[in-house]
Amino acid sequence: MISIETIKAICQQSDIWELNNPRVIGMINNMIKCIENEESYTQDHKETAINVILSNLIIFGKYKIDASA
Repeated sequence: MISIETIKAICQQSDIWELNNPRVIGMINNMIKCIENEESYTQDHKETAINVILSNLIIFGKYKIDASA
């Protein structure tokens, strides 16, 4: 289980204010909770989906991403 404090810590590493705000933290937390509580997903599927969400949060928070690419 990923705690909201972990999500906050990831978001706070970013200089991008759009990521480091309570709405984004709450949204990411709710997305992860939905995945964790989904009974039809295997544990492997849950871990993969959560890793994708957290990886994207880290990537978009640290690197300048060209949206046109």
